Amino acid sequence: MFLGSIIYNKRREMSLTQIELANDICTQNTISKIEKHNIAPTVNILIKICLKLGLTLNDVFSDFSNESSVKEVSVLDAIERDVLLEKVSDIDERMSSLEGKLNDNDMKQYELISGVMDYLNQNYDVSLFDLDKVLQYTKTAEDDIYTLLAYLFKGLNYLGQNHNDRAQYYFKMITTSVDEVSQISNASDLEILFICKTLAESYNRMELYKRSYDFSRCGLNIAQTKHVSYFLDELNYQAAYAIKDDHDEKQAYQDYYNLALYLARANKNKSLLAKMR
Repeated sequence: MFLGSIIYNKRREMSLTQIELANDICTQNTISKIEKHNIAPTVNILIKICLKLGLTLNDVFSDFSNESSVKEVSVLDAIERDVLLEKVSDIDERMSSLEGKLNDNDMKQYELISGVMDYLNQNYDVSLFDLDKVLQYTKTAEDDIYTLLAYLFKGLNYLGQNHNDRAQYYFKMITTSVDEVSQISNASDLEILFICKTLAESYNRMELYKRSYDFSRCGLNIAQTKHVSYFLDELNYQAAYAIKDDHDEKQAYQDYYNLALYLARANKNKSLLAKMR
């Protein structure tokens, strides 16, 4: 855990007292506990500290490491991760190299990836067929992450065809399972946060702002609890977008928007930055 030491060293380098650093951010006691590794700061406080100290997220996110840095992942896991992060340039070639080498237990993940790629290429009918095969492999078990991802992308397929009622049907089938995330034994943090981010974005698109805000907040809470940084920029943006017209939430809107902008710049998220211009 290096976060406290990084903040302590940078604060001393800038000749700031704990009280001066805490001003307009948190209490001096909170800064003291962070530097002594007694607590991890909220993402909101951490970003404000970074801005004040001139630190980047890369400087401090050693404390918020992703699972892939601490455990070996399979080839399929690595492919799925890249697909969910929209790094798809060589996915077809990597998938082709696996043909004939997979066991039955791998097939639900393989078909899920195929369904996602077909969705991204707007081959909606083929994608839906692939996703139905995923559900056959999982037997639609609600505690299997591939069931939830199949429902998610079935909903996205219908949303892409402007069938909002069908999209909502599949999105609603996910809700309870995401709320009970601890019961999804084969889910990674990336997969859960991808679901939260995607549902928040989809509900905003359908102008169902309360649902969007709920999933944005769910994702941000999970990221905070598990100390991971996937999609923080997108989740904050979707939260801001969901309450942008609520006059009672002006300060919250500004906080979410500013965090999204800072994180998008730090992550060089060009597509999100384009939306925020």
